[in-house]
Amino acid sequence: MTANFLRFLSLLQMLTAVIVVIPRAWIASGHAWLGLGNMPDVVSLHYIIRGAAFVQGAIGVLLWVVASDVTKYRPIVITTGAIYLLSAPLLYSIAAFTGMPRYWCIMDSSSALISGGVLLALCRWTSFSSPQRTQSVA
Repeated sequence: MTANFLRFLSLLQMLTAVIVVIPRAWIASGHAWLGLGNMPDVVSLHYIIRGAAFVQGAIGVLLWVVASDVTKYRPIVITTGAIYLLSAPLLYSIAAFTGMPRYWCIMDSSSALISGGVLLALCRWTSFSSPQRTQSVA
């Protein structure tokens, strides 16, 4: 169950990478559709948007690999859950500080809070439902 949830998060992260290759006009249309007004046509802004999308997509690939063996990568799974969980108030603060609409602040931070909470809950649940492993000393 933890692996499936990680794959779900992974796919969402990887979908973000599409922004790297879509035309600027589409990004600007999405910006306007979200109610953010006209997007400035600034080279550094486009670089940051596409660079962030690439990094999110790369993180998605990493999560897919981690989902292949959640027992082996358990510390990474727990760390990922903690990062999502702890990023929720930070994402809210960043969005509010930069002037994003209230719905965006809530949506962004809530998705991080829920993702991290579910991932950590699944890790805890699977640790209780699976038999304890004992390590032999050689």
